[in-house]
Amino acid sequence: MSRRRKILIVVGAALAAVLIPVIHHYQLRAATEAYIAELKAKGEPMELAQVLPPPVPPEQNRAAVFLKAASLLHTNWNVLDSNTPAAMRMVAPSKAMVGLTQLEIRDGNATNSWEDIKSALAKENEALDLLCQITNGSTLDFGLTYSNGVDKIQFSHLAPLKRAAQALSAAAISDLHRGDTASAAKNVSTMLALVNGASHDRVVISELVRIAIAQIAVPVAWEILQSTNVTDEQLAELQHNWMNLEFIRGDENALAMERLISEITLTKWRNSNSELQNYFDLIEHFTDQNQKDSVFDKFKIKIKVFMWRHWWSYPDELRLLKGEQALLETARSIGTNCSFSTARLQQEDKLQKLLITTNEETVWFSNPKGMDMHLMLSASLRGLSAVFNKVMRVETAKQMAITVIALKRYQLKYGKYPADLNSLVPEFVSTVPLDPVDGKPLRYRPNADGTFLLYSVGENGEDDGGDPSLEKGIQSSSFYWQNTHALDWVWPQPATPEEIQKYYDEQARKSE
Repeated sequence: MSRRRKILIVVGAALAAVLIPVIHHYQLRAATEAYIAELKAKGEPMELAQVLPPPVPPEQNRAAVFLKAASLLHTNWNVLDSNTPAAMRMVAPSKAMVGLTQLEIRDGNATNSWEDIKSALAKENEALDLLCQITNGSTLDFGLTYSNGVDKIQFSHLAPLKRAAQALSAAAISDLHRGDTASAAKNVSTMLALVNGASHDRVVISELVRIAIAQIAVPVAWEILQSTNVTDEQLAELQHNWMNLEFIRGDENALAMERLISEITLTKWRNSNSELQNYFDLIEHFTDQNQKDSVFDKFKIKIKVFMWRHWWSYPDELRLLKGEQALLETARSIGTNCSFSTARLQQEDKLQKLLITTNEETVWFSNPKGMDMHLMLSASLRGLSAVFNKVMRVETAKQMAITVIALKRYQLKYGKYPADLNSLVPEFVSTVPLDPVDGKPLRYRPNADGTFLLYSVGENGEDDGGDPSLEKGIQSSSFYWQNTHALDWVWPQPATPEEIQKYYDEQARKSE
Protein backbone atom coordinates (compact mmCIF):
# COMPACT_ATOMS: atom_id res chain seq x y z
CA MET A 1 0.00 0.00 0.00
CA SER A 2 1.37 3.36 -1.06
CA ARG A 3 2.22 6.05 1.45
CA ARG A 4 -0.35 8.36 -0.12
CA ARG A 5 -3.06 5.74 0.32
CA LYS A 6 -2.10 5.24 3.96
CA ILE A 7 -2.27 8.97 4.57
CA LEU A 8 -5.71 9.12 2.97
CA ILE A 9 -6.93 6.24 5.14
CA VAL A 10 -5.60 7.93 8.29
CA VAL A 11 -7.12 11.29 7.31
CA GLY A 12 -10.41 9.57 6.44
CA ALA A 13 -10.47 7.76 9.75
CA ALA A 14 -9.70 10.99 11.58
CA LEU A 15 -12.48 12.81 9.73
CA ALA A 16 -14.90 9.98 10.47
CA ALA A 17 -13.91 10.06 14.14
CA VAL A 18 -14.83 13.73 14.19
CA LEU A 19 -17.79 13.76 11.83
CA ILE A 20 -19.66 10.69 13.13
CA PRO A 21 -20.04 12.06 16.70
CA VAL A 22 -20.92 15.50 15.32
CA ILE A 23 -23.53 14.04 12.97
CA HIS A 24 -24.88 11.87 15.79
CA HIS A 25 -25.12 14.97 18.00
CA TYR A 26 -27.23 16.78 15.44
CA GLN A 27 -29.40 13.71 14.82
CA LEU A 28 -30.18 13.43 18.54
CA ARG A 29 -30.76 17.16 18.78
CA ALA A 30 -33.06 17.16 15.75
CA ALA A 31 -35.21 14.34 17.18
CA THR A 32 -35.70 16.25 20.42
CA GLU A 33 -36.44 19.54 18.67
CA ALA A 34 -38.95 17.77 16.38
CA TYR A 35 -40.86 16.46 19.41
CA ILE A 36 -40.91 19.91 21.01
CA ALA A 37 -42.26 21.33 17.74
CA GLU A 38 -44.92 18.58 17.76
CA LEU A 39 -45.98 19.55 21.29
CA LYS A 40 -46.22 23.21 20.30
CA ALA A 41 -48.32 22.31 17.26
CA LYS A 42 -50.73 20.48 19.59
CA GLY A 43 -51.13 23.65 21.63
CA GLU A 44 -49.02 22.51 24.58
CA PRO A 45 -47.61 25.41 26.62
CA MET A 46 -43.89 25.33 25.87
CA GLU A 47 -43.04 28.92 26.80
CA LEU A 48 -42.58 30.08 30.38
CA ALA A 49 -44.99 32.98 29.95
CA GLN A 50 -47.76 30.49 29.16
CA VAL A 51 -47.55 28.71 32.52
CA LEU A 52 -46.72 31.55 34.91
CA PRO A 53 -49.40 32.16 37.55
CA PRO A 54 -51.41 35.36 37.07
CA PRO A 55 -50.30 38.49 38.94
CA VAL A 56 -51.84 38.93 42.38
CA PRO A 57 -53.43 42.23 43.43
CA PRO A 58 -51.59 43.53 46.52
CA GLU A 59 -54.77 43.52 48.61
CA GLN A 60 -55.19 39.76 48.00
CA ASN A 61 -51.58 38.74 48.65
CA ARG A 62 -51.11 37.58 52.24
CA ALA A 63 -47.60 36.19 51.83
CA ALA A 64 -46.09 38.94 53.99
CA VAL A 65 -48.68 38.28 56.72
CA PHE A 66 -47.87 34.58 56.64
CA LEU A 67 -44.10 35.12 56.78
CA LYS A 68 -44.49 37.42 59.77
CA ALA A 69 -46.68 34.86 61.53
CA ALA A 70 -44.20 32.08 60.70
CA SER A 71 -41.34 34.12 62.18
CA LEU A 72 -43.29 34.40 65.46
CA LEU A 73 -43.89 30.66 65.83
CA HIS A 74 -41.50 29.28 68.42
CA THR A 75 -38.89 26.98 66.93
CA ASN A 76 -38.75 24.86 70.11
CA TRP A 77 -42.25 23.82 71.03
CA ASN A 78 -41.25 21.30 73.71
CA VAL A 79 -44.74 20.27 74.87
CA LEU A 80 -46.32 20.46 71.43
CA ASP A 81 -43.45 18.58 69.82
CA SER A 82 -43.31 15.85 72.45
CA ASN A 83 -47.03 15.12 72.40
CA THR A 84 -49.40 17.36 70.50
CA PRO A 85 -53.18 16.92 70.93
CA ALA A 86 -54.26 13.95 68.86
CA ALA A 87 -56.88 14.39 66.16
CA MET A 88 -58.74 11.32 64.91
CA ARG A 89 -56.07 8.97 66.28
CA MET A 90 -56.77 5.60 64.71
CA VAL A 91 -56.90 2.85 67.34
CA ALA A 92 -58.43 0.06 65.25
CA PRO A 93 -59.49 -0.42 61.62
CA SER A 94 -62.05 2.34 60.82
CA LYS A 95 -62.17 3.36 64.51
CA ALA A 96 -60.66 6.58 65.88
CA MET A 97 -60.25 8.08 69.32
CA VAL A 98 -62.12 11.34 69.87
CA GLY A 99 -59.20 13.48 71.00
CA LEU A 100 -61.21 16.39 72.34
CA THR A 101 -62.93 14.22 75.00
CA GLN A 102 -59.78 12.61 76.41
CA LEU A 103 -58.79 13.48 79.98
CA GLU A 104 -55.16 13.89 78.98
CA ILE A 105 -52.96 13.73 75.91
CA ARG A 106 -51.08 10.45 75.75
CA ASP A 107 -48.78 8.68 73.37
CA GLY A 108 -46.11 6.04 73.78
CA ASN A 109 -43.47 8.49 75.04
CA ALA A 110 -45.20 11.27 76.95
CA THR A 111 -48.35 12.41 78.70
CA ASN A 112 -49.41 16.06 78.71
CA SER A 113 -52.28 17.78 80.45
CA TRP A 114 -54.67 20.12 78.67
CA GLU A 115 -53.22 22.93 80.78
CA ASP A 116 -49.77 22.09 79.41
CA ILE A 117 -51.17 22.43 75.89
CA LYS A 118 -53.01 25.65 76.72
CA SER A 119 -49.84 27.22 78.16
CA ALA A 120 -47.76 26.16 75.15
CA LEU A 121 -50.32 27.56 72.71
CA ALA A 122 -50.53 30.84 74.62
CA LYS A 123 -47.00 31.58 73.39
CA GLU A 124 -48.27 31.26 69.85
CA ASN A 125 -51.28 33.58 70.17
CA GLU A 126 -49.80 36.43 68.14
CA ALA A 127 -48.75 34.10 65.34
CA LEU A 128 -52.11 32.30 65.32
CA ASP A 129 -54.01 35.60 65.22
CA LEU A 130 -51.97 36.69 62.22
CA LEU A 131 -52.54 33.37 60.45
CA CYS A 132 -56.29 33.77 60.88
CA GLN A 133 -56.08 36.92 58.75
CA ILE A 134 -55.46 34.58 55.83
CA THR A 135 -58.94 33.81 54.56
CA ASN A 136 -60.41 31.70 51.80
CA GLY A 137 -59.99 34.45 49.19
CA SER A 138 -56.35 35.13 50.04
CA THR A 139 -53.41 34.30 47.78
CA LEU A 140 -49.91 33.50 48.96
CA ASP A 141 -47.53 34.83 46.32
CA PHE A 142 -44.01 34.25 47.62
CA GLY A 143 -42.45 35.70 44.48
CA LEU A 144 -40.88 32.51 43.16
CA THR A 145 -38.55 33.08 40.22
CA TYR A 146 -38.91 30.28 37.68
CA SER A 147 -36.81 31.74 34.87
CA ASN A 148 -33.44 30.58 36.26
CA GLY A 149 -34.33 26.90 36.44
CA VAL A 150 -35.36 24.43 39.10
CA ASP A 151 -32.07 24.54 40.99
CA LYS A 152 -32.40 28.29 41.66
CA ILE A 153 -35.96 28.39 43.10
CA GLN A 154 -36.11 29.23 46.79
CA PHE A 155 -38.57 27.12 48.82
CA SER A 156 -37.88 28.49 52.28
CA HIS A 157 -41.61 29.10 52.88
CA LEU A 158 -42.67 25.45 52.52
CA ALA A 159 -41.51 24.10 55.88
CA PRO A 160 -43.11 27.06 57.75
CA LEU A 161 -46.39 26.37 55.90
CA LYS A 162 -46.56 22.86 57.29
CA ARG A 163 -45.42 24.05 60.72
CA ALA A 164 -48.21 26.64 60.76
CA ALA A 165 -50.76 23.94 59.90
CA GLN A 166 -49.55 21.81 62.81
CA ALA A 167 -49.91 24.78 65.18
CA LEU A 168 -53.43 25.47 63.91
CA SER A 169 -54.32 21.80 64.36
CA ALA A 170 -53.16 21.79 67.99
CA ALA A 171 -55.02 25.04 68.65
CA ALA A 172 -58.23 23.66 67.12
CA ILE A 173 -58.23 20.51 69.26
CA SER A 174 -57.54 22.59 72.36
CA ASP A 175 -60.46 24.85 71.37
CA LEU A 176 -62.75 21.85 71.00
CA HIS A 177 -61.76 20.48 74.40
CA ARG A 178 -62.81 23.81 75.92
CA GLY A 179 -66.07 23.75 73.97
CA ASP A 180 -65.10 26.62 71.65
CA THR A 181 -66.21 25.05 68.39
CA ALA A 182 -66.35 28.40 66.59
CA SER A 183 -62.65 29.03 67.20
CA ALA A 184 -61.78 25.47 66.17
CA ALA A 185 -63.74 25.84 62.92
CA LYS A 186 -61.95 29.12 62.24
CA ASN A 187 -58.56 27.46 62.70
CA VAL A 188 -59.48 24.67 60.29
CA SER A 189 -60.73 27.25 57.77
CA THR A 190 -57.35 28.98 58.08
CA MET A 191 -55.58 25.69 57.35
CA LEU A 192 -57.69 25.29 54.21
CA ALA A 193 -56.99 28.92 53.28
CA LEU A 194 -53.26 28.09 53.42
CA VAL A 195 -53.86 25.16 51.07
CA ASN A 196 -55.87 27.32 48.73
CA GLY A 197 -53.51 30.31 48.86
CA ALA A 198 -50.38 28.23 48.28
CA SER A 199 -51.78 27.01 44.94
CA HIS A 200 -50.15 30.12 43.45
CA ASP A 201 -46.86 28.18 43.56
CA ARG A 202 -46.62 26.00 40.48
CA VAL A 203 -44.10 23.34 41.33
CA VAL A 204 -44.62 19.76 42.44
CA ILE A 205 -42.94 20.12 45.82
CA SER A 206 -45.36 22.92 46.70
CA GLU A 207 -48.27 20.70 45.68
CA LEU A 208 -46.98 18.00 48.00
CA VAL A 209 -46.94 20.48 50.89
CA ARG A 210 -50.49 21.59 50.04
CA ILE A 211 -51.57 17.94 50.12
CA ALA A 212 -49.80 17.42 53.46
CA ILE A 213 -51.61 20.39 55.01
CA ALA A 214 -54.98 19.15 53.75
CA GLN A 215 -54.23 15.75 55.27
CA ILE A 216 -53.50 17.47 58.60
CA ALA A 217 -56.85 19.28 58.35
CA VAL A 218 -58.95 16.15 57.70
CA PRO A 219 -58.60 14.68 61.23
CA VAL A 220 -59.34 18.07 62.82
CA ALA A 221 -62.51 18.35 60.72
CA TRP A 222 -63.42 14.87 61.96
CA GLU A 223 -63.01 16.06 65.55
CA ILE A 224 -65.29 19.05 64.92
CA LEU A 225 -67.97 16.65 63.70
CA GLN A 226 -67.80 14.88 67.09
CA SER A 227 -68.43 18.13 68.97
CA THR A 228 -71.82 18.35 70.68
CA ASN A 229 -72.26 22.08 70.05
CA VAL A 230 -71.24 22.47 66.43
CA THR A 231 -73.74 24.53 64.41
CA ASP A 232 -75.05 24.27 60.87
CA GLU A 233 -73.56 27.67 60.09
CA GLN A 234 -70.08 26.54 61.13
CA LEU A 235 -70.43 23.31 59.17
CA ALA A 236 -71.72 25.09 56.06
CA GLU A 237 -68.67 27.36 56.01
CA LEU A 238 -66.29 24.42 56.47
CA GLN A 239 -68.04 22.52 53.70
CA HIS A 240 -67.72 25.51 51.40
CA ASN A 241 -64.01 25.86 52.16
CA TRP A 242 -63.36 22.18 51.46
CA MET A 243 -65.21 22.45 48.17
CA ASN A 244 -62.98 25.36 47.10
CA LEU A 245 -59.83 23.24 47.24
CA GLU A 246 -58.48 22.06 43.89
CA PHE A 247 -55.75 19.45 43.68
CA ILE A 248 -56.20 17.96 40.21
CA ARG A 249 -55.77 21.33 38.49
CA GLY A 250 -52.93 22.13 40.88
CA ASP A 251 -51.14 18.96 39.81
CA GLU A 252 -51.65 19.84 36.15
CA ASN A 253 -50.32 23.38 36.63
CA ALA A 254 -47.30 22.10 38.55
CA LEU A 255 -46.45 19.49 35.92
CA ALA A 256 -46.68 22.08 33.13
CA MET A 257 -44.34 24.38 35.06
CA GLU A 258 -41.95 21.53 35.93
CA ARG A 259 -41.60 20.78 32.23
CA LEU A 260 -40.64 24.37 31.42
CA ILE A 261 -38.21 24.90 34.30
CA SER A 262 -36.63 21.52 33.55
CA GLU A 263 -36.03 22.73 30.00
CA ILE A 264 -34.54 25.98 31.32
CA THR A 265 -32.27 24.05 33.69
CA LEU A 266 -31.26 21.57 31.01
CA THR A 267 -30.35 24.34 28.54
CA LYS A 268 -28.26 26.07 31.17
CA TRP A 269 -26.40 22.89 32.06
CA ARG A 270 -25.94 21.93 28.43
CA ASN A 271 -24.39 25.30 27.60
CA SER A 272 -21.84 25.31 30.39
CA ASN A 273 -19.60 22.75 32.06
CA SER A 274 -19.36 24.93 35.13
CA GLU A 275 -23.15 25.18 35.68
CA LEU A 276 -23.61 21.41 35.85
CA GLN A 277 -20.39 20.94 37.79
CA ASN A 278 -21.52 23.53 40.33
CA TYR A 279 -24.76 21.60 40.76
CA PHE A 280 -22.85 18.37 41.37
CA ASP A 281 -20.60 20.14 43.86
CA LEU A 282 -23.68 21.35 45.72
CA ILE A 283 -25.12 17.82 45.84
CA GLU A 284 -21.81 16.46 47.13
CA HIS A 285 -21.73 19.11 49.85
CA PHE A 286 -25.02 17.88 51.26
CA THR A 287 -24.72 14.14 50.64
CA ASP A 288 -21.13 13.06 51.14
CA GLN A 289 -19.06 15.77 52.79
CA ASN A 290 -16.49 13.37 54.29
CA GLN A 291 -15.57 11.55 51.08
CA LYS A 292 -13.29 13.54 48.80
CA ASP A 293 -12.98 12.75 45.10
CA SER A 294 -9.64 11.57 43.79
CA VAL A 295 -8.05 13.18 40.75
CA PHE A 296 -9.22 10.19 38.69
CA ASP A 297 -12.79 10.57 40.03
CA LYS A 298 -12.84 14.22 39.06
CA PHE A 299 -11.54 13.36 35.59
CA LYS A 300 -14.27 10.73 35.13
CA ILE A 301 -16.93 13.24 36.17
CA LYS A 302 -15.62 15.77 33.65
CA ILE A 303 -15.81 13.14 30.90
CA LYS A 304 -19.35 12.25 31.93
CA VAL A 305 -20.37 15.90 31.93
CA PHE A 306 -18.89 16.37 28.46
CA MET A 307 -20.63 13.27 27.09
CA TRP A 308 -23.93 14.27 28.70
CA ARG A 309 -23.82 17.81 27.33
CA HIS A 310 -23.20 16.79 23.73
CA TRP A 311 -24.88 13.38 23.37
CA TRP A 312 -26.51 11.70 26.35
CA SER A 313 -28.69 14.67 27.31
CA TYR A 314 -30.76 14.61 24.11
CA PRO A 315 -32.36 11.14 24.37
CA ASP A 316 -32.64 11.79 28.11
CA GLU A 317 -34.51 15.03 27.40
CA LEU A 318 -36.74 13.35 24.83
CA ARG A 319 -37.66 10.59 27.27
CA LEU A 320 -38.34 13.18 29.97
CA LEU A 321 -40.58 15.25 27.68
CA LYS A 322 -42.58 12.22 26.59
CA GLY A 323 -42.98 11.08 30.18
CA GLU A 324 -44.03 14.54 31.35
CA GLN A 325 -46.59 14.67 28.54
CA ALA A 326 -47.98 11.32 29.69
CA LEU A 327 -48.34 12.65 33.25
CA LEU A 328 -50.02 15.82 32.03
CA GLU A 329 -52.47 13.90 29.88
CA THR A 330 -53.30 11.72 32.88
CA ALA A 331 -54.06 14.74 35.06
CA ARG A 332 -56.25 16.21 32.34
CA SER A 333 -58.13 12.96 31.75
CA ILE A 334 -59.32 12.81 35.37
CA GLY A 335 -61.41 15.89 34.78
CA THR A 336 -63.03 14.14 31.81
CA ASN A 337 -63.76 10.64 33.10
CA CYS A 338 -63.80 11.44 36.86
CA SER A 339 -61.95 8.18 37.56
CA PHE A 340 -58.44 7.99 38.97
CA SER A 341 -58.40 4.22 38.43
CA THR A 342 -58.91 4.57 34.68
CA ALA A 343 -56.42 7.43 34.45
CA ARG A 344 -53.82 5.50 36.44
CA LEU A 345 -54.01 2.52 34.08
CA GLN A 346 -53.53 4.85 31.12
CA GLN A 347 -50.55 6.51 32.82
CA GLU A 348 -48.86 3.22 33.67
CA ASP A 349 -49.31 1.99 30.10
CA LYS A 350 -47.71 5.13 28.66
CA LEU A 351 -44.80 5.06 31.12
CA GLN A 352 -44.13 1.38 30.48
CA LYS A 353 -43.88 2.10 26.77
CA LEU A 354 -41.09 4.53 27.67
CA LEU A 355 -39.48 1.74 29.72
CA ILE A 356 -40.13 3.65 32.95
CA THR A 357 -40.80 0.99 35.57
CA THR A 358 -41.79 1.04 39.22
CA ASN A 359 -38.34 -0.16 40.29
CA GLU A 360 -36.40 2.42 38.30
CA GLU A 361 -33.98 4.15 40.60
CA THR A 362 -34.26 7.91 40.82
CA VAL A 363 -30.84 9.45 40.21
CA TRP A 364 -31.71 13.16 40.23
CA PHE A 365 -30.01 13.76 43.56
CA SER A 366 -27.29 11.13 43.21
CA ASN A 367 -23.56 11.65 43.19
CA PRO A 368 -22.30 11.79 39.57
CA LYS A 369 -19.52 9.32 40.34
CA GLY A 370 -21.96 6.44 40.50
CA MET A 371 -24.98 7.58 38.53
CA ASP A 372 -25.99 6.54 35.04
CA MET A 373 -26.09 10.00 33.47
CA HIS A 374 -27.93 8.65 30.44
CA LEU A 375 -31.07 8.91 32.62
CA MET A 376 -30.07 11.81 34.84
CA LEU A 377 -33.23 13.80 34.08
CA SER A 378 -35.80 11.26 32.99
CA ALA A 379 -35.34 8.99 36.00
CA SER A 380 -37.19 11.66 37.97
CA LEU A 381 -40.37 10.63 36.13
CA ARG A 382 -40.96 7.75 38.52
CA GLY A 383 -40.99 10.16 41.44
CA LEU A 384 -43.28 12.56 39.55
CA SER A 385 -45.68 9.75 38.68
CA ALA A 386 -45.98 8.81 42.36
CA VAL A 387 -47.59 12.20 43.01
CA PHE A 388 -50.66 10.87 41.19
CA ASN A 389 -51.55 8.53 44.08
CA LYS A 390 -51.15 11.35 46.59
CA VAL A 391 -53.53 13.52 44.59
CA MET A 392 -56.01 10.63 44.40
CA ARG A 393 -55.79 10.11 48.15
CA VAL A 394 -56.30 13.77 49.08
CA GLU A 395 -59.09 14.26 46.52
CA THR A 396 -60.88 11.27 48.04
CA ALA A 397 -60.38 12.60 51.56
CA LYS A 398 -61.72 15.98 50.43
CA GLN A 399 -64.85 14.46 48.89
CA MET A 400 -65.48 12.36 51.96
CA ALA A 401 -65.02 15.37 54.25
CA ILE A 402 -67.55 17.33 52.20
CA THR A 403 -69.95 14.38 52.37
CA VAL A 404 -69.71 13.75 56.12
CA ILE A 405 -70.19 17.45 56.82
CA ALA A 406 -73.35 17.32 54.70
CA LEU A 407 -74.46 14.20 56.58
CA LYS A 408 -73.92 15.96 59.90
CA ARG A 409 -75.90 18.98 58.72
CA TYR A 410 -78.74 16.65 57.70
CA GLN A 411 -78.64 14.98 61.12
CA LEU A 412 -78.72 18.33 62.93
CA LYS A 413 -81.83 19.34 61.03
CA TYR A 414 -83.74 16.04 60.87
CA GLY A 415 -82.47 14.19 63.94
CA LYS A 416 -81.07 11.22 62.05
CA TYR A 417 -78.80 10.36 59.14
CA PRO A 418 -80.41 10.06 55.69
CA ALA A 419 -81.35 6.76 54.09
CA ASP A 420 -79.07 7.48 51.11
CA LEU A 421 -76.85 10.19 49.67
CA ASN A 422 -79.57 11.26 47.25
CA SER A 423 -81.41 12.69 50.26
CA LEU A 424 -78.64 15.29 50.66
CA VAL A 425 -79.44 16.81 47.24
CA PRO A 426 -79.98 19.72 46.74
CA GLU A 427 -80.27 21.07 50.29
CA PHE A 428 -76.81 20.10 51.51
CA VAL A 429 -74.92 19.23 48.30
CA SER A 430 -75.68 20.11 44.70
CA THR A 431 -75.09 16.58 43.37
CA VAL A 432 -74.51 13.13 44.84
CA PRO A 433 -70.82 13.03 45.95
CA LEU A 434 -68.63 10.83 43.77
CA ASP A 435 -65.74 8.59 44.70
CA PRO A 436 -62.73 10.04 42.81
CA VAL A 437 -61.15 6.58 42.61
CA ASP A 438 -63.77 5.02 40.31
CA GLY A 439 -66.03 7.95 39.47
CA LYS A 440 -69.09 6.30 41.01
CA PRO A 441 -71.07 7.62 44.00
CA LEU A 442 -69.39 7.19 47.36
CA ARG A 443 -70.73 4.10 49.13
CA TYR A 444 -72.99 4.90 52.08
CA ARG A 445 -75.54 3.32 54.35
CA PRO A 446 -76.93 4.21 57.77
CA ASN A 447 -76.40 1.72 60.61
CA ALA A 448 -79.01 0.53 63.07
CA ASP A 449 -77.04 1.98 66.00
CA GLY A 450 -77.39 5.53 64.68
CA THR A 451 -73.97 5.68 63.01
CA PHE A 452 -73.24 5.26 59.31
CA LEU A 453 -70.85 3.57 56.90
CA LEU A 454 -69.21 5.79 54.30
CA TYR A 455 -66.35 4.56 52.17
CA SER A 456 -64.32 4.80 48.99
CA VAL A 457 -63.22 1.73 47.07
CA GLY A 458 -59.63 2.71 47.86
CA GLU A 459 -56.42 2.30 45.96
CA ASN A 460 -57.23 -1.15 44.57
CA GLY A 461 -60.29 0.32 42.84
CA GLU A 462 -62.54 -2.56 43.95
CA ASP A 463 -65.64 -2.38 46.12
CA ASP A 464 -64.99 -4.71 49.07
CA GLY A 465 -68.20 -3.80 50.89
CA GLY A 466 -66.67 -1.28 53.24
CA ASP A 467 -63.96 -3.61 54.59
CA PRO A 468 -61.12 -1.57 56.15
CA SER A 469 -58.84 -4.60 56.49
CA LEU A 470 -55.50 -4.75 54.73
CA GLU A 471 -54.97 -6.87 51.66
CA LYS A 472 -54.11 -10.50 52.29
CA GLY A 473 -50.50 -10.97 53.34
CA ILE A 474 -49.97 -7.31 54.29
CA GLN A 475 -49.19 -6.52 57.92
CA SER A 476 -48.94 -3.08 59.49
CA SER A 477 -49.08 -1.61 62.98
CA SER A 478 -50.80 1.47 61.57
CA PHE A 479 -54.58 1.75 61.37
CA TYR A 480 -54.44 4.74 59.02
CA TRP A 481 -57.80 4.84 57.26
CA GLN A 482 -56.31 5.59 53.83
CA ASN A 483 -53.64 2.93 53.99
CA THR A 484 -52.33 2.07 50.52
CA HIS A 485 -53.15 -1.60 51.12
CA ALA A 486 -56.58 -1.15 52.77
CA LEU A 487 -59.32 -2.98 50.90
CA ASP A 488 -61.58 0.07 51.21
CA TRP A 489 -61.04 3.55 52.62
CA VAL A 490 -63.67 3.70 55.36
CA TRP A 491 -64.48 7.00 57.08
CA PRO A 492 -63.72 6.35 60.79
CA GLN A 493 -66.36 6.12 63.47
CA PRO A 494 -65.64 7.01 67.14
CA ALA A 495 -63.91 4.22 69.03
CA THR A 496 -65.42 2.77 72.18
CA PRO A 497 -63.64 3.12 75.55
CA GLU A 498 -62.78 -0.58 75.33
CA GLU A 499 -61.18 -0.16 71.91
CA ILE A 500 -59.17 2.81 73.17
CA GLN A 501 -57.93 0.91 76.21
CA LYS A 502 -56.98 -2.05 74.05
CA TYR A 503 -54.98 0.30 71.86
CA TYR A 504 -53.09 1.77 74.84
CA ASP A 505 -52.48 -1.68 76.28
CA GLU A 506 -50.98 -2.77 72.96
CA GLN A 507 -48.80 0.34 72.83
CA ALA A 508 -47.54 -0.35 76.34
CA ARG A 509 -46.74 -3.95 75.47
CA LYS A 510 -44.69 -2.86 72.45
CA SER A 511 -42.70 -0.36 74.49
CA GLU A 512 -41.62 -2.95 77.10
